[in-house]
Amino acid sequence: MEISGWDVAAVLAKAVTYAATLGAAGAVFFTLYGGTLLRDPQRGLLRRLIGILVGVAVAASVLRILLLAGSMSGEMSGMFDSAFAGMILRAGEGRASGVRLVGLALILFALSKNPGFRGPAIAGAIAAPTSFAWVGHVHGMASNTAPSLLMCLHLLCAAFWLGALPPLLIIARGAHEPQIAAAAARFGKLALRVVAVLVAAGASLLLMLIGSAAPFWASDYGRMMAIKLLAVAALLSLAAWNKLVLTPRLLRGDARAAVQFRRSVLAEIGVGALILLITAGFTTLTGPP
Repeated sequence: MEISGWDVAAVLAKAVTYAATLGAAGAVFFTLYGGTLLRDPQRGLLRRLIGILVGVAVAASVLRILLLAGSMSGEMSGMFDSAFAGMILRAGEGRASGVRLVGLALILFALSKNPGFRGPAIAGAIAAPTSFAWVGHVHGMASNTAPSLLMCLHLLCAAFWLGALPPLLIIARGAHEPQIAAAAARFGKLALRVVAVLVAAGASLLLMLIGSAAPFWASDYGRMMAIKLLAVAALLSLAAWNKLVLTPRLLRGDARAAVQFRRSVLAEIGVGALILLITAGFTTLTGPP
């Protein structure tokens, strides 16, 4: 598989789009079940974080389309060629980007302290992540209704999990052990169910894509998928460590557990970023055999 500079740039832009979109949506979800655990300064930090993530997601979405157009022409001038951009948008990227941008705009309602704006923000947090299901290998399957629904469910669960990590880090860095313990316990209780759904939906999608097992795992797509699965296993291990070991210690008032929890959340963020980068790679550079 030959990879050009355009390919690398497009993969990075897509990975940033994934991370910022899922992060913004997940932060909104976190305010629903964990908002009462936040202090006013932490709420302010979280609102600023949501605003930054929305801005980054919008910019990365636009940049990716420009990069794909440039890749098609092989020249910098092609990035601004309306003919190439039109081809990309008509191929499905336009619909996906449109849904994403509307969702991100609605997420901005979360920046307000007015509780009446919570509904639009939640709607945006649902629409923005699921926009990725409107384009790609799953959407291109002959019978794509069930796979697309599973992909939407998978994306929402990923947003819930990965998007909760920055808010948890905000709490872990600026709170005492009882607040950290309460946040970890509440997130862990919900995440247990959400992660189970995420894994089930992902496994179902993988079975639909595999077809014949031997050719699949021998392909570039299959090898990159295998690396992603290893990274997911590492992320699940970190999550299990947080829930089964660190959270009970936090609830007992173990000060050292708070430091370890912060490091564990940082590690989860790093592994989550790697997973999104790998996903951006095989959804951009390859396709199922």
